[in-house]
Amino acid sequence: MIPRFLTILLAGLSPLHAALFDWPTENKALLDGRPEDFYMYVDRNFEGVETKPWEGGSYGYVRGPQRAGAEIVYNSLHEGIDIAPVRRDPSGNPLDDVKSCAAGTVVHTNHEAGASNYGRYVVIRHTIEGSPVYTLYAHLGSIQVIPGEEVSQGAVIGRMGYTGAGINRERAHLHLEIAVLLNEGFESWYLRYFSGSPNKHGIYHGYNLVGLDPSPILLESAKNPAFSLKKHILDQEPAYQITIADSPKLSMICNYPWLVPEGEPATARGWTVSFTQYGVPVKAVAAHQPPLEPRLDWVRETPYAYQAATRGIIAGPKGSPRLSDSGRRFIELIRGTP
Repeated sequence: MIPRFLTILLAGLSPLHAALFDWPTENKALLDGRPEDFYMYVDRNFEGVETKPWEGGSYGYVRGPQRAGAEIVYNSLHEGIDIAPVRRDPSGNPLDDVKSCAAGTVVHTNHEAGASNYGRYVVIRHTIEGSPVYTLYAHLGSIQVIPGEEVSQGAVIGRMGYTGAGINRERAHLHLEIAVLLNEGFESWYLRYFSGSPNKHGIYHGYNLVGLDPSPILLESAKNPAFSLKKHILDQEPAYQITIADSPKLSMICNYPWLVPEGEPATARGWTVSFTQYGVPVKAVAAHQPPLEPRLDWVRETPYAYQAATRGIIAGPKGSPRLSDSGRRFIELIRGTP
């Protein structure tokens, strides 16, 4: 029998340094350079041609193809990754267990398949480098945990599934997100803008969780025991910068104080925040004379429409960018107080 410590070493991990995030299912094909076996494809019919590209299951602007001159651009953001099953029963139903990527606390479970675009899903809060980070596991067939339950890394929280509605059986998959939370006071913002639609998910609504690309995080965690999620976020390329109106206490800054560079004031009347094209905050500096209204300070030029490159936060013709209505709502969500 191989001693346990040797088994861990053979798996490529030190017994004292587990991966920061581990794989949520048996499917680890990305480690072997096989993305086509890792991501679940999408059914695509573009200009009369039907395809099943695996790229549609990856993170980013990978859906909603449109022709822009001689180019094809993708305008729809997929804010997570779709992981294909490894095992199925004779009827084609997936059998893969879904496991927690890291130790944490279950904060939300949704058992009502039709209550969201996520179907049945689980949200787990982890404390990573002193800050709350969330993993979301969607399109589950069954859920085996309850809110408030503490789970260890690798603990089974449910099973990949097919509920008979929405995604077809062949495309059954796990949708995984690794996200930061925008505002603890989300529900008051939601009532302001969406009072006609009940919120069944509290602060763990998709509007309030901004997803990072899980794939490089999983890969780097597997390769590097010293992988830092904080550094990974701070190293992301900014796409636009917005100065937020008078807002001395942002929930986002309280939860992720490392967004403020060393040497910068930790408190201020307002904040100038840099975001990636996916809406992930990557830097915040004090704005000592904040404007009365949110102000777009800078946007990275792109050959595509601003809306297609900023998840709809920025609109306007090339050379004349402006905050869109949804962009203003997005900033109000960040600015709102608990």
